[in-house]
Amino acid sequence: MKKFLTFTVLMFTVLSVFAKDDEITADSVKKRIENKSFVFIAQSAIPLKSKFVSLSSSFNVKVSGDTVTAYLPYYGEAHTAIFPGEEGGITFNSVRNKYKMQPKKNGWNVSIKPEDVKYGVELNFDISKSGNVMLRVTDHRRDPITFRGFLDL
Repeated sequence: MKKFLTFTVLMFTVLSVFAKDDEITADSVKKRIENKSFVFIAQSAIPLKSKFVSLSSSFNVKVSGDTVTAYLPYYGEAHTAIFPGEEGGITFNSVRNKYKMQPKKNGWNVSIKPEDVKYGVELNFDISKSGNVMLRVTDHRRDPITFRGFLDL
């Protein structure tokens, strides 16, 4: 009986994972991007002059209407000093942004330029129809960095 119960719980878990994957469609991804309502979960970082780094799922960028909140690590070379009290990663909360969405063959390019962040930063998302994402972050104070991950819909 115990084996049957364990098997049943395992099957429901597996089926729920597959059911969730079916919810991610090109239309649902497009709708979230058009509505400026998505969360990017970073799984890895690829610094310009360094090696691939695996990340925990706590690093993300949240886009909700006009608000963009970034909580990402930074690995790479800084061109200016980080002042005391500033975070070393890519962290900001912006409410004034230039948001541009362009379709491409297998997804969309989304560019976000926060206008109320005191240093020049730009987020460039390459989003596939299945919700996979490559994010390039450029910052005038440091080398660019690329993140890979997915949209949490």
